[in-house]
Amino acid sequence: MMDEILVVCPRCKSCAPIATLTPGDKNWFAPRRLTCLQCGTVKEWTENYIRIGAADGQVVDAFFGEPLWLQEPCEGHILWAYNVRHLNLIEGYVGAKLRARRWRPKIGWANGSLLNRLPRWITSAKNRPAVLKALQKLRAKLAQ
Repeated sequence: MMDEILVVCPRCKSCAPIATLTPGDKNWFAPRRLTCLQCGTVKEWTENYIRIGAADGQVVDAFFGEPLWLQEPCEGHILWAYNVRHLNLIEGYVGAKLRARRWRPKIGWANGSLLNRLPRWITSAKNRPAVLKALQKLRAKLAQ
């Protein structure tokens, strides 16, 4: 999921992907490059630490600290996705009418998947219409 992150270019404010220098590298600390296809901005990250959090009320990436391209206010929170696959995953889960979980005899109700860790406000049935609308806005942003 983290092999590509879409962010706002620090120079021209268009969509710029951050990708690992070695395609398919799953290492969290693998060197990464931000490359804007609009203005040609290139930045490289080779640190051994990451930043988690937000800046100026926006969710930012953990490497360069740039705002994520896919983020939208929703129900008093910010709904965000790293990339198209992440957006599809959230949209599929929120849009599902039935979210079946399996009981595993050795471990019980497992809570290890990304989807099980989504915030309650995203998975709440009462917020479903608002969250789906915000996800549609994020999808439209991809076409820009």
